[in-house]
Amino acid sequence: MKIGIALPQRGDFVDPNTIRTFSREAEAHGFDCLWVHERLFAPFHENRIGGQSNDLSPWELMTFAAACTNTIRIGSSVIIIGYYQPLMLAKKAATLDVLSGGRLNLGIGLGLSKEEYIQSGVDFHTRGRRSAEFIHALRACWKDDPISFESEFFSIPEASTSPKPIQRDAEGNPCIPIIGGFSSVPGQRRTAELCEAWQSAGKDLPTALAAHAENNRVAQEEFGKDRLKLIWRCWVIPPFSNRTPPEQTGDRVVPFWHGEMSEIVEKVHEAKEGGVDELIIDTNWFAGDASDDRWEEQPEILAPLVEAAHS
Repeated sequence: MKIGIALPQRGDFVDPNTIRTFSREAEAHGFDCLWVHERLFAPFHENRIGGQSNDLSPWELMTFAAACTNTIRIGSSVIIIGYYQPLMLAKKAATLDVLSGGRLNLGIGLGLSKEEYIQSGVDFHTRGRRSAEFIHALRACWKDDPISFESEFFSIPEASTSPKPIQRDAEGNPCIPIIGGFSSVPGQRRTAELCEAWQSAGKDLPTALAAHAENNRVAQEEFGKDRLKLIWRCWVIPPFSNRTPPEQTGDRVVPFWHGEMSEIVEKVHEAKEGGVDELIIDTNWFAGDASDDRWEEQPEILAPLVEAAHS
């Protein structure tokens, strides 16, 4: 099983030196990918987990991390496609793929904020239909020129688009792996049809595995595809922190991991045995003051999780 770790992205103590050191230490300690999330803004009335300011933009953060490293992959978990037009996102992703030497994992999703869709000038209520066309348009932009695309939401005239990604699909065409971060039933169906992997966030392991089994059934029986990969994102309170996970209500148990290192290692083993292809460890949501974060030490502190995943 592969294991990735979320880059320092939230909080007032995230700075260039911290990101540089964290990225290089994560690479040195064997993590497979550095991950980022995207949030345009948080309405002031929201009471969100963590509550930090200074939420860095994913594209600039991924580019900076790629420049600081050599082999570790760079991934988005997830880019909110409601903020973009396909041509724009295709160019951003392909440029980063070129600059990183073909190391980009492109996770995309819809987000939950109506306010952010309003600011982006996109109808929140058509986001599902729009997303399927968006993926088709992205792939069209990465093909050999000339390209064109026409659909309900997007119209791209015959054009030359550049750059093309370094990575290639099974047929040898320029392409970046697309990870579907869709959680609704229709969204998971779109993942089965159009994506190479599904990323689950906010679901416990049994729920994620059951949903992914259904994704693969649909992918294989209805679309004739091979098995999709499962990427599972978990929020982790590092063992050095005295913080506790937020109180949870209802039937759904969100995967907040905390406790002694041995307990967290055991959870990694459970994910591996369950069939998770890549685990994302995210500590951003529990960052506090500089002494609590210990960002530059985290890759070394969490290195036993790498050994558990790779063993």
